[in-house]
Amino acid sequence: MKGKVYICHHIDTEGPLYESLGELFKRVKFVTGIELEATEENVRRLQSREIEVTDELWEELKLIIDPHTINFLGDWEKIDTMLNEIMSEEYRKAMVDSEGNGWCYNWHVMDHVGFTGENPRRRDLGYLKIFDYYQKRISEPNSQRDELHWHFHPISFSKDAHIPATSYENSMDELHQILSRRLIERSWFPIVNRAGFHTVRFDSNHFLEQWIPFDPSNQAIKEEFQPKLQRDLTNGRFGDWRGAPFDWSMYHPNHRDWRKTGDMNRYVARVLNMNSRHRNITFDEIAVAFERAEKGERVYLGITNHDWRDMKKEIDDFRVLLSSVIRQFPDVDFEFSETLSAFQQILFDETERTQNSVKWNIALEGNQLLISITQGETFGPQPYLAIKTKDGKYFHDNFDYLNHSSQDFSYTFDEYTIPLNNVESFAVATNDKYGNQVIEHLKP
Repeated sequence: MKGKVYICHHIDTEGPLYESLGELFKRVKFVTGIELEATEENVRRLQSREIEVTDELWEELKLIIDPHTINFLGDWEKIDTMLNEIMSEEYRKAMVDSEGNGWCYNWHVMDHVGFTGENPRRRDLGYLKIFDYYQKRISEPNSQRDELHWHFHPISFSKDAHIPATSYENSMDELHQILSRRLIERSWFPIVNRAGFHTVRFDSNHFLEQWIPFDPSNQAIKEEFQPKLQRDLTNGRFGDWRGAPFDWSMYHPNHRDWRKTGDMNRYVARVLNMNSRHRNITFDEIAVAFERAEKGERVYLGITNHDWRDMKKEIDDFRVLLSSVIRQFPDVDFEFSETLSAFQQILFDETERTQNSVKWNIALEGNQLLISITQGETFGPQPYLAIKTKDGKYFHDNFDYLNHSSQDFSYTFDEYTIPLNNVESFAVATNDKYGNQVIEHLKP
């Protein structure tokens, strides 16, 4: 088998992000412990190292206060301007892959919901706002290889929109509201996850295992390159991938520790940041992927950034690195790839994937919804059920098993759940382990 590098650009797609001087200096203090008055002069002093810091701290601080890093796109107009350039055919094809294809974007879209506290960074709050914006964007002729994927920020105890958190358990209602609305209103259900704040925890490890087969979230790097002085990244605080593979290999996670190889069903792939304050892609990292491909392997090389920064500079910088690596490996093929396509091409034989694609019979008989899987099997233990009532509320619920088979399901609409005469519509979705998907919409 001829090797190949699949380059997947993942964007944590969160809409505009504003940062005042005050918020910048709060962040600098939180991350580094350095406390200064919030002034433009002190920004300049930090950037030119006119304050006393150790060499070790400076190596991390200079990334935090780099002019590019702190230049946020604070409104949709600025994001529009940036996207108009990077989504153009001219820019996409400024560098092409081995097949002559231009750049491809994987938009991991979140909804800012459940944040009822402060919103000093002016997040665009509400269901489907960012989703609809990007769904329209990728319908344009130059963007037909792009796809929308899953991203979620757990909600902190303060419910402030700018405060990170890690608990899916504490955010379960918002999770299912987002999923149910996207499924019912947009006929969309996630297949590929990108972890919010680069962070998987014990609860999200098992949540993902129920529904989402592919998870490019691993940010493992060699210990010598781990950020050591950024307080939000030390001791596993956020983005803890210590001990996970850092050689671009995929793995099934362990049910007790998402960083270790185990017997869970989803696949975890590795992604590194672009011009961030930690865990950035480098020439050497790209070269490792190409070395593996040169030996005949198919390799997933993930890179990631945010839509609220100037992505053009970050892509341009990556292209410079990539061009240098290509010159060293002229015979290695590479592809700018949509993430689902990359997972499928790396992991599965196409005939196996299509012949075992999940299929079902689904019917509403009286007040019972009945599902029988007729080919393949669900990725997780059950399909996903979303219900919309006539008064505009959305619900998710479990199925029952219909019989002894683990691939036959039922759901009963009655006074113990929701009476069928109160239901406006409902939808069911399932993925399989290959990334095939079926969705069905029904009305009473």
